[in-house]
Amino acid sequence: MELLLLSGFISLLSLDITIAFQILISSPIFACSLLGWLLGDVWLGFEMGFLFQLLWLGRMPVGAYIVPEGNIASMIATSIILLLIPGKFPNTTLAIVFIEAILISYLGATLTIIYRKLNGKILNLVLREVELVHFNIMIFLEIGSMFIYFFGAFIFTYLSLIVSLKILPGIISVVGPTLEEPIFVVKPLIVGIGLASIYPLLRDALHKGSRKKIEKN
Repeated sequence: MELLLLSGFISLLSLDITIAFQILISSPIFACSLLGWLLGDVWLGFEMGFLFQLLWLGRMPVGAYIVPEGNIASMIATSIILLLIPGKFPNTTLAIVFIEAILISYLGATLTIIYRKLNGKILNLVLREVELVHFNIMIFLEIGSMFIYFFGAFIFTYLSLIVSLKILPGIISVVGPTLEEPIFVVKPLIVGIGLASIYPLLRDALHKGSRKKIEKN
């Protein structure tokens, strides 16, 4: 029951990515903190949100460009960490879940592609109903489109959580004794990967700022 509710909450937040709201509540820094509050460890949720925010900040779903579904993957990964981290091997858990989050993000991108194809067909129906001035049907189609995305995200999230929580504890218990101490730098490593991923953004921003100063002078 807990996983069903958790999946529903993550799916609701995922609507903010592109479907509705768009108030950035689905960003890892906010969404993971909310999950931390929901699961009893706000600080750990915030910490995971910060790490994943750095990782995905340089990848924005602009226009038709398909990127790894980092927001949903971050929420799923943070939930797994919050449910597993009280164990004996926190560094090993974080490292394995971090790798899993990347895999989940690419699977999520496939879900986005399928939804966009379906949404294109729904859009054609909406345009037809607008021409016929059938606004009630148009609203029904729009709500239906949101529900389809929510349902798809719910199934994807629930299956990811179920499979992860069944498989990962066994893997962690096997490799944890060997990896726990050698990978104590896993958090700084993730921060480094995140900073490297946003370096092009920082470089372009600094370059534009320098160019504007030169033009003013």
